[in-house]
Amino acid sequence: METENSHKENILDHPKRILVGGAVLGIGGFVIYKIVKKMIDESKKKGTERLADDSAEVRQAMAFRSAMNPSGISWMKSFDTTNVTAVFDTAKQVKKLDDVIAAYSDLYKDDLMIDLQNELSASDYQKILTLMSSNPQKSGGAAPVKFAAKDQLVVAKKAVNLRSTPDATNTLLSKLKVKSNIIRLSKAGEFIGYATGKQAFDENNNVKFIEVGYIIRKDNLPASLKSQAGKKFVYWVSSSSEFVDIFPYFKNMWAQYPSTQNESAYKKPLDFYGGVAGLIQKPVVTVRSTQVLDEGLKNPLPVRSATLLGEYILTLNTGKGSYVKFRTVDNSLRWVKANDAAIRG
Repeated sequence: METENSHKENILDHPKRILVGGAVLGIGGFVIYKIVKKMIDESKKKGTERLADDSAEVRQAMAFRSAMNPSGISWMKSFDTTNVTAVFDTAKQVKKLDDVIAAYSDLYKDDLMIDLQNELSASDYQKILTLMSSNPQKSGGAAPVKFAAKDQLVVAKKAVNLRSTPDATNTLLSKLKVKSNIIRLSKAGEFIGYATGKQAFDENNNVKFIEVGYIIRKDNLPASLKSQAGKKFVYWVSSSSEFVDIFPYFKNMWAQYPSTQNESAYKKPLDFYGGVAGLIQKPVVTVRSTQVLDEGLKNPLPVRSATLLGEYILTLNTGKGSYVKFRTVDNSLRWVKANDAAIRG
């Protein structure tokens, strides 16, 4: 007992020993924590790496890292020269950005978007965001960004190049013996066609392109246009608001550009003769007098029974009733109550 008491008194006489002991225990716990965490991280990383053969997203995460950290040494990342071309090439392939970000975090314990922002110039970073957000095959997260929705009406605000490909390169192509992709120069205020829904981003020139087109109707044409009856025209044009105006409805376009009312009388959608005006696959016909609504389910317009409304697109139950969406002969999108119409065919 006396020996035990003496030992306690000896410890109390030297309190620094208690602190040292506590510190050793604390450091030991921290080291153990770090070792366990590293083991878990390594296991997670190896699990993610094993998915590379089966997962496009894992491969894309690895490709991004390789482009930003070609040496493969993590602490050298800020010193390595980023392969911007490889970053853009990889960005074009991304369909599931959230999954790529998650794989990148599992593999490298870094935030992909922060790394991209740090490694790229402000303009290149914005281009990367545009590429990934506007990919038509994008899935998960927000829907793909549309430069122009299918069938929207496109008018040239000023003379703008109409091209065969979505490439705005302005180099002297003749020196390279490459044919220019410029088909013609539009007129200011010209109705240049209907958006097809196809789009592309020219990252080299930072230009967003949309495809537009139209077909010249086959009948009731002025003499000057009869030689072009039934001919189709398709172009790529910049979707920038600096060059074009995009409208959802004819009446909006006609109000701002009155001359387009005459043009739209003979410039019709590319599928005009394979759709509503020709062989209608699924015609929508009224079975009683009713009202047709605009695309926002507003502004009712009375129609009689047995009226051919247009071509069926879809049926929607709003919770307050079912409506049928259809495309009219002038390419407008409209709605009618499902009980008031029949879908033939």
